[in-house]
Amino acid sequence: MRFKDFLRKESVLLAPIFFLFTLIIVFIGKDIPLSDGVRYWQTAQDILSGFKDKEVINSPLFWNGPFYPFLLSIFQLFGMGVKACIGVNAIFIYVGCLLFYKLLKDYLPSKKALFVTYLLVFIDPFIFYWSAKLYTEPLAFFLICWIFYAGKFFFKTKSNKYFFQTAIGLGLLILTKVIFSYVVLLMIFLSAMYYLVKKTSASRRLFKISSLGLFVTVPYLIFTFSITKMPFYYSNGGGMLLYWISSPHKTDLGEWHVFDLDALKDHLASRYHTFSGLDSTYLRNVNDVILNKMKSDHQPFLNTLAAYNNPVLRDNYLKKSALENIKNHPFIFARNWLLNSGRLLIGYPHAVYFKPPYSPVLSLINILKSSLLLFLLIASLLLFLRNIHLFDNYIQVVVLFATIYLLGQSLLAVQSQRFLIPLYPLLLLFISVIFGRLINIKRE
Repeated sequence: MRFKDFLRKESVLLAPIFFLFTLIIVFIGKDIPLSDGVRYWQTAQDILSGFKDKEVINSPLFWNGPFYPFLLSIFQLFGMGVKACIGVNAIFIYVGCLLFYKLLKDYLPSKKALFVTYLLVFIDPFIFYWSAKLYTEPLAFFLICWIFYAGKFFFKTKSNKYFFQTAIGLGLLILTKVIFSYVVLLMIFLSAMYYLVKKTSASRRLFKISSLGLFVTVPYLIFTFSITKMPFYYSNGGGMLLYWISSPHKTDLGEWHVFDLDALKDHLASRYHTFSGLDSTYLRNVNDVILNKMKSDHQPFLNTLAAYNNPVLRDNYLKKSALENIKNHPFIFARNWLLNSGRLLIGYPHAVYFKPPYSPVLSLINILKSSLLLFLLIASLLLFLRNIHLFDNYIQVVVLFATIYLLGQSLLAVQSQRFLIPLYPLLLLFISVIFGRLINIKRE
């Protein structure tokens, strides 16, 4: 093989992505689990021990989703430490980008597809930040790329190979981030309704893929039913997310945070003079005012919540309380939903947690960058709806999947834009295909 041909190989063209993420992990990654990574690491240890030291119901397993802790337990079994496990994230991102590039080449010339693939890596610099931790985002990123790569060629060729790959990928995605169970459920319902009306082969194929994807998770649902006695039970984390976005108090902006309000003292955004530009001595006084008000707002509810020691019952009570808040304060909930959507899409506003980027200048740059992406996304959606007949059924599935996820995630309290990381491949794919197709039509 000639050297020039070797350099044109897809794996070689994208190799810098692997080396870049590996270097980031080597220099930034810690050999101890941090933040959410503590839960994943502990759950992996619980799986290896057969939950000998902790009841399953009290383990973070039901909060996490089982697939990533299960992978970590395999790595632990082979003696891999925390930093080595974090290093696997570089593989997830690299292989995901490789699949994304192969997929995009079906719509764009190779050079443009390569440019968009590298744009995907740098579209959010904090992909590097989150990938240097034991977080599920790199795995979910890979699974999304795999699902839509295989799904494209199933829609194109009707191959059983790609059918099963897509369905298995969907099932693993659900078991990695349980919010996708609701995305898949809604896709099953909508594709079934559309097939009953239009009888299209595309809607039938989408129904089959989505149904089998959900079926892949049935063993886990049987397991959770054996513990909770509740059908279709994936997670006990939804109640807390719904509670915070429904909170009617002035000290809340629909942002998720812990119930241990004293622990928030070192997380309040107003503490950091590098973030606000003000002297931290004064900001700590502001913290005390905010925290005291938060305590007076939430303490009566937290006293009641403390009676629910069972995490499943606790989650149910939180969901019930959230629905009552929404019913009693619909306009405040609408405000919180709007602010939560802003936090997800453009990284603003933050009331409690101090999240990346870590300075006023970087925060402003991030808002401008995210706003540009949001503008392009909305413009692409309008162009797509106006010219829907020009695009294949597969692009319609991309739009449906991404829309359901964004709407669902906007209803669950978030801290940062890291929940967009798994969706970036679909957003850039959609924008690139829409503008690429319409530009080519104008030239013709």
